Amino acid sequence: MNKNRRPFYPVKRHGGNDDDDDTKQSSTYASNYQPTNRRRRPGLSTRGCIALGVVVSVTFILFIRHLTKPIASMNQLLSDQPTYTIPTSCHVQLCNPSNRCSTWYPASHHQQETLYEWSDLVQQGIYRDLATVKVDPTCAAFVQVEDETPGLANTSRWFPIPSGHVVNCLEQKCRNVVALKIQHDILALLAQLESTVTQDPNQLEQEIVMARPTNNTLDQQVTLVSQFSVNRLDVFTKVIDAWTGPISIAIYLTEWDDIKAIKTFFSNSINAELYERITMTIVKPAYNKNTNEHLRYPINHLRNLAVKASSTPYVFVMDADFVPSTTLYATAQSVLPAMETTTRTAIVVPCFAMHEEHGSLPLPKTMVDVKKMVDDGIAYITDPGAGHGPTLGKEMALAMASSTTITAAANDKSLASISYEVCYESQWEPYYIVPRDAPFYDVRFKNQGGDKQSHALHLNAERYRFMVLTQEFMMHKDHAKLVWPGGGFAKAQKEQQSWSYFGGFMREMENHYGRNVRWPHGCSALAIGWQEQRRNTLGMAIGAV
Repeated sequence: MNKNRRPFYPVKRHGGNDDDDDTKQSSTYASNYQPTNRRRRPGLSTRGCIALGVVVSVTFILFIRHLTKPIASMNQLLSDQPTYTIPTSCHVQLCNPSNRCSTWYPASHHQQETLYEWSDLVQQGIYRDLATVKVDPTCAAFVQVEDETPGLANTSRWFPIPSGHVVNCLEQKCRNVVALKIQHDILALLAQLESTVTQDPNQLEQEIVMARPTNNTLDQQVTLVSQFSVNRLDVFTKVIDAWTGPISIAIYLTEWDDIKAIKTFFSNSINAELYERITMTIVKPAYNKNTNEHLRYPINHLRNLAVKASSTPYVFVMDADFVPSTTLYATAQSVLPAMETTTRTAIVVPCFAMHEEHGSLPLPKTMVDVKKMVDDGIAYITDPGAGHGPTLGKEMALAMASSTTITAAANDKSLASISYEVCYESQWEPYYIVPRDAPFYDVRFKNQGGDKQSHALHLNAERYRFMVLTQEFMMHKDHAKLVWPGGGFAKAQKEQQSWSYFGGFMREMENHYGRNVRWPHGCSALAIGWQEQRRNTLGMAIGAV
């Protein structure tokens, strides 16, 4: 369009044509435009405007109420979930005939045996005057008793106290106590478990859970949580080497004979010392040869037990085959104190894998190393589709990997500076750091399949944000996969009455949270996910109502 013309309405020049030269452009302009009386379009009546206003107002109020209403605890919403209690730490209760009682603990979780001598007992009124003893099932106790027979003074013997029972020393002739010894190493716990089953064979058909908690310092923010069967004990040592913070694990005895294998493993002093700082929960399922239900690996039940046994404000739940980056714990320690546990944020850790033919290579130390391994075809993003694609590991984490960003992250440890936000997508299976009081995992999922994606959906329904760390990662080396006892998830999901993700679980979640439970709730990320759908985030939030 010629910018010298006025596009508002046509004009006619007097005294010249439209193509006259510039000397004629000073002629007077006159318009032929005549205003047209247009018929007004019919609008809403007053009653219609009022009705529309009421509808808009009610919709807005309901939307605001939905965003601000408190959400009930998910652990109460899910059906058929067990109740978990915090496992007790090893302790012994001693009482004298006057019913003056005192509780005795191991001096340190770094010592396998603690000895209390006569001077300690004197202070609590127990020396040579013991009436009852009660020992926690997670440890073993012995009292040194001197013989009171005339002529046998200073002759003593160590008297073992059965765990989990109250022993009356007035009747059992252990009143004349002069010392107390407490053992709380893993072998003592396994011995107690074995003794329980030996004394009562019916216990084989009952689930028995025994835990050996350890003490953590107040400044420790996050516990690494994992679960596995006995054949993964050796593999998990790599995780212990990489993670210097607290660790809580649940070990599953698939068969009763596994107790022999685990005792053999911890009879090795090197293994016992390596696992000494770890909170261990030993799970003996109910062995029923008629149903073989114990062969369906209760992966989420084990996760919940290990989470409950932890004592830090946050937990990092991961599988035993992965190894975290050696700086992940330090990064979490620096970021988490500034957060409040009431903040619904999940800190996602990108995960990668090394091809089996490169298994002899050492694990990468930085995200820059990971990027080079991926570029060279040595490593890859695990399940880049729905499983881990929404993490945007390649599009964001690897793209941001450089020595410059590593230096910047070292200087600024705020979560905003070392992470990016992603939106939840259905069937996503991320690994993340969350508050310890976050919803438990649904125990109805057994073997592998749906166990993690169901939990991520839970967090999304509870309006958790998902922040992905840019400089931290977890890695595992490919190997021949072990088949889960009983045929694994594929077989289990074909069984009648089995619990499935897209069947019973999704229907239950939709009943609790609405049909749009799979949509991102309140996500503010610019990148909407691996599918590059680029949905309007406001539209998604409204659609999720």
